Amino acid sequence: MKVLKLRETIHIHPLFFLLAISAFLTGAIYEFIVIFSIVFIHELGHFLVAKHYNWRITKMEIWLFGGAVVSEEHNTRPFKEQVHVILAGPFQHVWIFVLLFIIQFTAGPHSLISTAVLYNGIILLFNLLPIWPLDGGKLLFYISNQLLTLRQSQIVTLMFSLGIMFIAGGWLFLESRWTLATILLTAFLFIENGLEWKRRSYTQMRYLLYCAYQERPPMKTKYIKVEQDTLVRDVLKNIRCNCHHKYVLKQPPRFYIVDEQECLRAFFERKQAQLRIRDIQKVAL
Repeated sequence: MKVLKLRETIHIHPLFFLLAISAFLTGAIYEFIVIFSIVFIHELGHFLVAKHYNWRITKMEIWLFGGAVVSEEHNTRPFKEQVHVILAGPFQHVWIFVLLFIIQFTAGPHSLISTAVLYNGIILLFNLLPIWPLDGGKLLFYISNQLLTLRQSQIVTLMFSLGIMFIAGGWLFLESRWTLATILLTAFLFIENGLEWKRRSYTQMRYLLYCAYQERPPMKTKYIKVEQDTLVRDVLKNIRCNCHHKYVLKQPPRFYIVDEQECLRAFFERKQAQLRIRDIQKVAL
Protein backbone atom coordinates (compact mmCIF):
# COMPACT_ATOMS: atom_id res chain seq x y z
CA MET A 1 0.00 0.00 0.00
CA LYS A 2 1.45 3.34 -1.06
CA VAL A 3 1.62 6.38 1.14
CA LEU A 4 0.88 10.01 0.38
CA LYS A 5 4.18 11.94 0.36
CA LEU A 6 4.39 15.52 1.51
CA ARG A 7 7.66 17.32 0.79
CA GLU A 8 9.62 14.11 0.32
CA THR A 9 10.15 13.09 3.94
CA ILE A 10 6.70 13.58 5.51
CA HIS A 11 4.39 10.68 4.75
CA ILE A 12 0.74 10.20 5.63
CA HIS A 13 -0.29 6.56 5.71
CA PRO A 14 -3.65 5.69 4.08
CA LEU A 15 -4.89 4.14 7.33
CA PHE A 16 -4.71 7.61 8.84
CA PHE A 17 -7.68 8.64 6.73
CA LEU A 18 -9.79 5.89 8.35
CA LEU A 19 -9.48 7.79 11.62
CA ALA A 20 -10.37 11.05 9.88
CA ILE A 21 -13.50 9.56 8.28
CA SER A 22 -14.51 7.91 11.56
CA ALA A 23 -14.09 11.23 13.41
CA PHE A 24 -16.20 13.03 10.82
CA LEU A 25 -19.00 10.46 10.96
CA THR A 26 -19.12 10.37 14.77
CA GLY A 27 -18.90 14.13 15.26
CA ALA A 28 -15.48 13.92 16.93
CA ILE A 29 -13.76 16.12 14.38
CA TYR A 30 -12.36 18.51 17.04
CA GLU A 31 -10.83 15.63 18.97
CA PHE A 32 -9.33 14.34 15.72
CA ILE A 33 -7.76 17.72 14.91
CA VAL A 34 -6.35 18.02 18.45
CA ILE A 35 -4.85 14.52 18.40
CA PHE A 36 -3.41 14.97 14.92
CA SER A 37 -1.86 18.35 15.84
CA ILE A 38 -0.27 17.01 19.03
CA VAL A 39 1.08 13.89 17.31
CA PHE A 40 2.47 15.94 14.43
CA ILE A 41 4.24 18.37 16.80
CA HIS A 42 5.58 15.43 18.82
CA GLU A 43 7.08 13.75 15.74
CA LEU A 44 8.34 17.07 14.42
CA GLY A 45 10.38 17.40 17.62
CA HIS A 46 12.09 14.05 16.92
CA PHE A 47 12.60 15.02 13.28
CA LEU A 48 14.18 18.43 13.88
CA VAL A 49 16.63 17.22 16.54
CA ALA A 50 17.62 14.23 14.37
CA LYS A 51 18.23 16.63 11.49
CA HIS A 52 20.27 18.83 13.84
CA TYR A 53 22.59 15.86 14.44
CA ASN A 54 22.65 15.05 10.69
CA TRP A 55 20.88 11.72 11.03
CA ARG A 56 19.85 10.05 7.79
CA ILE A 57 16.05 10.05 8.01
CA THR A 58 14.02 7.80 5.75
CA LYS A 59 10.69 9.44 6.53
CA MET A 60 8.45 10.99 9.13
CA GLU A 61 5.22 9.01 8.94
CA ILE A 62 1.79 9.77 10.38
CA TRP A 63 -0.36 6.68 10.76
CA LEU A 64 -3.59 5.58 12.38
CA PHE A 65 -2.86 6.27 16.06
CA GLY A 66 0.39 8.15 16.05
CA GLY A 67 3.55 8.64 14.08
CA ALA A 68 7.19 7.73 13.73
CA VAL A 69 10.45 9.17 12.49
CA VAL A 70 12.10 6.32 10.61
CA SER A 71 15.91 6.30 10.63
CA GLU A 72 18.49 3.57 10.19
CA GLU A 73 20.77 5.27 12.71
CA HIS A 74 18.77 4.82 15.91
CA ASN A 75 21.36 2.45 17.43
CA THR A 76 24.52 3.59 15.66
CA ARG A 77 24.85 7.12 17.00
CA PRO A 78 26.39 8.36 20.28
CA PHE A 79 24.28 7.78 23.37
CA LYS A 80 23.80 11.51 23.98
CA GLU A 81 22.37 12.03 20.49
CA GLN A 82 20.04 9.06 20.83
CA VAL A 83 18.65 10.34 24.13
CA HIS A 84 18.25 13.89 22.81
CA VAL A 85 16.34 12.70 19.73
CA ILE A 86 14.04 10.49 21.81
CA LEU A 87 13.32 13.12 24.49
CA ALA A 88 12.70 15.81 21.85
CA GLY A 89 9.25 14.29 21.23
CA PRO A 90 7.98 14.26 24.84
CA PHE A 91 9.52 17.70 25.42
CA GLN A 92 7.07 19.21 22.91
CA HIS A 93 4.20 18.37 25.24
CA VAL A 94 5.70 20.63 27.92
CA TRP A 95 5.42 23.82 25.88
CA ILE A 96 2.01 22.69 24.59
CA PHE A 97 0.86 22.49 28.22
CA VAL A 98 2.28 25.96 28.90
CA LEU A 99 0.57 27.40 25.83
CA LEU A 100 -2.79 25.84 26.71
CA PHE A 101 -2.64 27.10 30.30
CA ILE A 102 -1.76 30.62 29.10
CA ILE A 103 -4.75 30.57 26.73
CA GLN A 104 -6.98 29.26 29.51
CA PHE A 105 -5.72 31.91 31.91
CA THR A 106 -6.26 34.80 29.47
CA ALA A 107 -9.47 33.63 27.75
CA GLY A 108 -11.04 31.77 30.64
CA PRO A 109 -12.00 28.08 31.05
CA HIS A 110 -13.34 26.32 27.98
CA SER A 111 -14.23 22.70 27.28
CA LEU A 112 -12.11 22.69 24.10
CA ILE A 113 -8.99 23.74 26.01
CA SER A 114 -9.70 21.15 28.72
CA THR A 115 -9.99 18.46 26.04
CA ALA A 116 -6.68 19.53 24.48
CA VAL A 117 -4.97 19.41 27.90
CA LEU A 118 -6.37 15.92 28.49
CA TYR A 119 -5.20 14.51 25.15
CA ASN A 120 -1.81 16.17 25.47
CA GLY A 121 -1.29 14.47 28.83
CA ILE A 122 -2.54 11.08 27.60
CA ILE A 123 -0.27 11.10 24.54
CA LEU A 124 2.73 12.18 26.66
CA LEU A 125 2.24 9.48 29.30
CA PHE A 126 1.48 6.81 26.71
CA ASN A 127 4.66 7.55 24.74
CA LEU A 128 6.79 7.33 27.89
CA LEU A 129 5.64 3.77 28.63
CA PRO A 130 8.62 1.35 28.35
CA ILE A 131 6.99 -0.46 25.43
CA TRP A 132 8.66 -0.96 22.07
CA PRO A 133 8.54 1.02 19.74
CA LEU A 134 7.28 3.90 21.90
CA ASP A 135 9.72 6.55 23.12
CA GLY A 136 9.91 4.92 26.54
CA GLY A 137 10.76 1.57 24.95
CA LYS A 138 13.51 3.05 22.80
CA LEU A 139 14.91 4.92 25.79
CA LEU A 140 15.01 1.63 27.72
CA PHE A 141 16.87 0.05 24.79
CA TYR A 142 19.46 2.84 24.63
CA ILE A 143 20.07 2.76 28.38
CA SER A 144 20.41 -1.03 28.44
CA ASN A 145 22.95 -0.72 25.61
CA GLN A 146 25.23 1.09 28.04
CA LEU A 147 25.16 -1.87 30.42
CA LEU A 148 24.60 -4.93 28.22
CA THR A 149 25.54 -6.27 24.82
CA LEU A 150 23.40 -5.35 21.83
CA ARG A 151 22.01 -8.89 21.77
CA GLN A 152 21.10 -8.79 25.48
CA SER A 153 19.63 -5.29 25.18
CA GLN A 154 17.24 -6.43 22.46
CA ILE A 155 16.01 -9.36 24.55
CA VAL A 156 15.65 -7.34 27.76
CA THR A 157 13.80 -4.51 26.01
CA LEU A 158 11.34 -6.79 24.20
CA MET A 159 10.69 -9.02 27.21
CA PHE A 160 10.09 -6.00 29.44
CA SER A 161 7.91 -4.44 26.75
CA LEU A 162 5.72 -7.55 26.49
CA GLY A 163 5.44 -7.75 30.28
CA ILE A 164 4.22 -4.15 30.51
CA MET A 165 1.70 -4.78 27.73
CA PHE A 166 0.25 -7.81 29.51
CA ILE A 167 -0.01 -5.84 32.76
CA ALA A 168 -1.67 -2.92 30.97
CA GLY A 169 -4.01 -5.29 29.14
CA GLY A 170 -5.01 -6.95 32.41
CA TRP A 171 -5.74 -3.57 33.97
CA LEU A 172 -7.88 -2.52 31.00
CA PHE A 173 -9.80 -5.79 31.25
CA LEU A 174 -10.43 -5.49 34.99
CA GLU A 175 -11.50 -1.86 34.62
CA SER A 176 -13.66 -2.67 31.56
CA ARG A 177 -11.85 -0.02 29.55
CA TRP A 178 -11.39 -1.98 26.34
CA THR A 179 -12.55 -0.01 23.29
CA LEU A 180 -12.05 -0.52 19.56
CA ALA A 181 -9.21 2.02 19.65
CA THR A 182 -7.37 0.30 22.52
CA ILE A 183 -7.84 -3.12 20.88
CA LEU A 184 -6.36 -1.89 17.58
CA LEU A 185 -3.53 -0.07 19.34
CA THR A 186 -2.69 -3.12 21.47
CA ALA A 187 -2.70 -5.33 18.39
CA PHE A 188 -0.36 -2.89 16.64
CA LEU A 189 2.09 -2.91 19.56
CA PHE A 190 2.08 -6.72 19.79
CA ILE A 191 2.73 -6.95 16.04
CA GLU A 192 5.60 -4.45 16.26
CA ASN A 193 7.19 -6.36 19.14
CA GLY A 194 6.82 -9.62 17.27
CA LEU A 195 8.40 -8.17 14.14
CA GLU A 196 11.27 -6.66 16.14
CA TRP A 197 11.90 -10.06 17.75
CA LYS A 198 11.99 -11.76 14.35
CA ARG A 199 14.40 -9.22 12.87
CA ARG A 200 16.71 -9.02 15.89
CA SER A 201 19.41 -11.06 14.08
CA TYR A 202 19.16 -8.72 11.10
CA THR A 203 19.51 -5.71 13.44
CA GLN A 204 22.63 -7.24 14.99
CA MET A 205 24.16 -8.01 11.59
CA ARG A 206 23.39 -4.51 10.34
CA TYR A 207 25.18 -3.04 13.36
CA LEU A 208 28.21 -5.30 12.78
CA LEU A 209 28.36 -4.12 9.16
CA TYR A 210 28.19 -0.54 10.38
CA CYS A 211 31.07 -1.19 12.81
CA ALA A 212 33.13 -2.85 10.08
CA TYR A 213 32.79 -0.34 7.25
CA GLN A 214 31.47 3.00 8.52
CA GLU A 215 33.50 5.76 10.11
CA ARG A 216 32.55 5.73 13.77
CA PRO A 217 32.79 8.64 16.22
CA PRO A 218 35.36 8.42 19.05
CA MET A 219 34.17 5.97 21.69
CA LYS A 220 35.41 4.64 24.98
CA THR A 221 37.57 1.55 24.77
CA LYS A 222 36.64 -1.55 26.72
CA TYR A 223 39.16 -4.32 27.35
CA ILE A 224 37.69 -7.80 27.64
CA LYS A 225 39.50 -10.98 28.67
CA VAL A 226 38.74 -13.90 26.36
CA GLU A 227 39.90 -17.47 26.03
CA GLN A 228 42.31 -18.26 23.21
CA ASP A 229 39.91 -20.76 21.61
CA THR A 230 36.97 -18.34 21.48
CA LEU A 231 35.56 -18.18 17.94
CA VAL A 232 35.26 -14.91 16.04
CA ARG A 233 31.49 -15.36 15.64
CA ASP A 234 31.07 -15.77 19.42
CA VAL A 235 33.17 -12.69 20.14
CA LEU A 236 31.05 -10.56 17.82
CA LYS A 237 27.84 -11.66 19.52
CA ASN A 238 28.98 -9.73 22.58
CA ILE A 239 29.60 -6.37 20.89
CA ARG A 240 28.10 -3.38 22.70
CA CYS A 241 26.89 -0.17 21.12
CA ASN A 242 28.92 3.02 21.60
CA CYS A 243 31.92 1.04 22.76
CA HIS A 244 35.14 -0.06 21.04
CA HIS A 245 36.35 -3.47 22.19
CA LYS A 246 39.85 -4.80 22.52
CA TYR A 247 40.13 -8.47 23.46
CA VAL A 248 42.92 -9.47 25.82
CA LEU A 249 44.46 -12.94 25.44
CA LYS A 250 47.14 -14.42 27.66
CA GLN A 251 49.60 -16.43 25.61
CA PRO A 252 52.71 -17.11 27.68
CA PRO A 253 55.09 -15.47 28.00
CA ARG A 254 53.13 -12.36 26.95
CA PHE A 255 49.69 -10.81 26.76
CA TYR A 256 48.17 -10.02 23.39
CA ILE A 257 45.42 -7.70 22.26
CA VAL A 258 43.09 -8.34 19.34
CA ASP A 259 41.14 -5.33 18.14
CA GLU A 260 37.45 -5.85 17.31
CA GLN A 261 38.13 -4.48 13.81
CA GLU A 262 40.36 -7.49 13.17
CA CYS A 263 37.51 -9.77 14.20
CA LEU A 264 35.10 -7.92 11.95
CA ARG A 265 37.46 -8.16 8.97
CA ALA A 266 37.92 -11.87 9.60
CA PHE A 267 34.13 -12.29 9.72
CA PHE A 268 33.08 -10.21 6.71
CA GLU A 269 36.09 -10.04 4.38
CA ARG A 270 37.77 -13.41 4.94
CA LYS A 271 34.52 -15.26 5.76
CA GLN A 272 36.24 -16.95 8.74
CA ALA A 273 33.51 -16.96 11.37
CA GLN A 274 34.93 -20.19 12.82
CA LEU A 275 38.41 -18.75 13.20
CA ARG A 276 39.82 -18.86 16.73
CA ILE A 277 40.67 -15.45 18.07
CA ARG A 278 44.21 -16.59 18.89
CA ASP A 279 44.83 -17.13 15.18
CA ILE A 280 44.03 -13.54 14.24
CA GLN A 281 46.97 -11.19 13.74
CA LYS A 282 47.84 -9.97 17.22
CA VAL A 283 49.33 -6.81 18.66
CA ALA A 284 51.59 -7.12 21.68
CA LEU A 285 50.39 -5.37 24.82
